[in-house]
Amino acid sequence: MKLVTFKVHTESRLGAVVKEGIVDLNSAYTAYLKEGGEAFPVRAAAALIPPDMVGFLQGGEKAKKEAEKVLKWAIKKKGAVGVEGEKLVLGEEAHIQAPIRYPGKIYCTAVNYYDHATERMAKDPEARKKEIARLKTLNLKVADCFQKQPSLIIGTGAPIIKPNVCKQLDYENELAVVIGKKCKDVKAEDAYGVIGGYTILIDVSFRDQGFPQDVDFRLYKGDINWTKGKGMDNAAPIGPTIVTADEIPDPYKVPLKLVTRVNGKTRQNGTVEDMIIKIPDIIAYMSRGTTLNPGDIIATGTCAGVAASWGPEGFLNVGDVLECEIQPIGVMKHTVVADSGPV
Repeated sequence: MKLVTFKVHTESRLGAVVKEGIVDLNSAYTAYLKEGGEAFPVRAAAALIPPDMVGFLQGGEKAKKEAEKVLKWAIKKKGAVGVEGEKLVLGEEAHIQAPIRYPGKIYCTAVNYYDHATERMAKDPEARKKEIARLKTLNLKVADCFQKQPSLIIGTGAPIIKPNVCKQLDYENELAVVIGKKCKDVKAEDAYGVIGGYTILIDVSFRDQGFPQDVDFRLYKGDINWTKGKGMDNAAPIGPTIVTADEIPDPYKVPLKLVTRVNGKTRQNGTVEDMIIKIPDIIAYMSRGTTLNPGDIIATGTCAGVAASWGPEGFLNVGDVLECEIQPIGVMKHTVVADSGPV
């Protein structure tokens, strides 16, 4: 299934994308149960297929199977309405939101593609080739990671803000894992079993804010300040959908492709097979001593072609249109806007 969170007027709802439009899963399940003779269909539907994404993920495999069943029912029942007369299959009136608005955790994996890790050496292909060969001999399993705050999340179409203090606004198109089961200390060989699905996370980066250049203490001079360099307003666009794990059982078998365009021109064009640390090892490390819950998000790094690699002119400016695509998840599209200043 291809899941979305959508909004009609002011209410956010859980939906599934089909060729006919977006099926309101909670409303459709309520109508389905009522037709089947359920005495309290609203309450019964809310227990297993609630109108929110995290609640649905918490329902696990049972909720997913019921959703698949009701999807088929809703598509066959052309023109059917819900128990309150509401539409079950929506079109343009359904506005796509971030699939999960406030996950408990957002983990990001840094410098996790061979081509991205070495793209500053692009002018020396031989040196770059040797460095990639060296990195591959290390057999790395532990990810360099940081966190983004859930309040930074926006959905597709929302603006990316260029802070007044930032001159080097960057993008990183990333495949993100959505956790589907409560878990801890997951073994790498069991990692795919805890994945609920996949989405896109754009790691919006503020390159000139990530290095504390105005700090004189030698100890900190070369450090990366992840909190500021990755954590300003609207710095975590996610979406537009969550594709359930059964539809992407192995992201590497037919490698998922990451494509980024700025003003229609391709900047990033790579595949997940170039990852240094693969998803099972990332999950094993992130869950070590830490409980992961349904709806938690783990971004897995980006390929070469970030703005910094294109020189000073590569950074995003006000008015630029950014598109980040990973199929079958979809395309995230955002316009860069100026910071409006203090609230």
